[in-house]
Amino acid sequence: MLYLITWFTDFAGVLFIFVGTRYLSEQNASPTMLGALGALYFLASAVSSAWAGTVADRWGYRQVSIVGMALLVISLGVNSFWHDEYWIFCVVYVAAGIAFGMIYPPLMAWLGHGQSGQTASRRYLFFCLAFNLGIVSGQITGGWAFEKFGVGVALLIALTLASLNMIFICLHKENNDEGNLAAGGDEGTDVEGNLSQAFARLARFANFGGMFSMSMLWFLLPQLVISLDIPADRHGLILATGRMVVMGTYLLLYLTSFWRHEFRITGCAQTIGVAGLIILSVADSSLGLAVGLAALSTMMGYNYFASLFYNATGSCHQHKGRAFGLNEASLGLGAAGGSLIGGLTANDLGSRAPFQLAALLITILLFVQCIVWWKSIRPAQKRLRG
Repeated sequence: MLYLITWFTDFAGVLFIFVGTRYLSEQNASPTMLGALGALYFLASAVSSAWAGTVADRWGYRQVSIVGMALLVISLGVNSFWHDEYWIFCVVYVAAGIAFGMIYPPLMAWLGHGQSGQTASRRYLFFCLAFNLGIVSGQITGGWAFEKFGVGVALLIALTLASLNMIFICLHKENNDEGNLAAGGDEGTDVEGNLSQAFARLARFANFGGMFSMSMLWFLLPQLVISLDIPADRHGLILATGRMVVMGTYLLLYLTSFWRHEFRITGCAQTIGVAGLIILSVADSSLGLAVGLAALSTMMGYNYFASLFYNATGSCHQHKGRAFGLNEASLGLGAAGGSLIGGLTANDLGSRAPFQLAALLITILLFVQCIVWWKSIRPAQKRLRG
């Protein structure tokens, strides 16, 4: 049931974001406005995630998720019937950001409660596949519904999905049993746990830079797509293709272990992401955009799955909500910065400049990660490996 809830949550949320940004772009909204709107959404989500994860550890995962889902339903309901005013979009975007921040950290901790090792890894793989399926569904459905029926019907679809999700999460009971903490038999040593904590901190840098880039796709790519005369349905298909690459990356990481606690793999993934952003900054066709997005999506898939693995193996069961809340907060802060700074950059330098800026930021953050790894993490790895 939790995987179905995850799928429907992202289905509704991404459909809402896609339709909203496409609608505002066709209404000639400025890049600055689109960027500010994205920043408000993700900043609200970041603050909410950091708070909700800690509260959920004490109050209960189900209770916090229900409150967040109720807020999402109300937000989408308001926007479905009143979407003609910019200020309504702004208010609803902030409320939706708060809602998502309250839903995901408890949901992720709920999935991993009482589990460890390969069992926990499998659950987070299914979680990743479920929410990415939701993203793909939202992008394809959003493009199709917007093209065929317009903004009103598309938003009603998102509201229907969120309402069904509210029913599902109310019906699903929280299991307070600790379960078999040794499931999978792969807990590791204290040294390995500390190493995972260190890599989890590195992952926050990577997630910040990755979401700085990805938020530009969600909130600023629509203007570039429209300038290239790419229709809404093909726009949605391009974004969905990137999600398929992300999901394939998750599956590869789950089936292998060569990447675990290996900083060189982290560096390679982020280098591929930089290459993808450069391609996006010069592409002038649907194929070029798809190739650039595929490279960027490879980095995003690695960054996120690795961060889930390190937070799951580096935090105790009583504090998983807090760990995942901080992880989601780093994503939200990166996305907020990308939306705002990207919007200002696009307004002054054109719709391609933000992707060049994002490539530069990821390069700088990778250099910072290299320093941290060399000084603080590499010695611990040497001790672990004898």
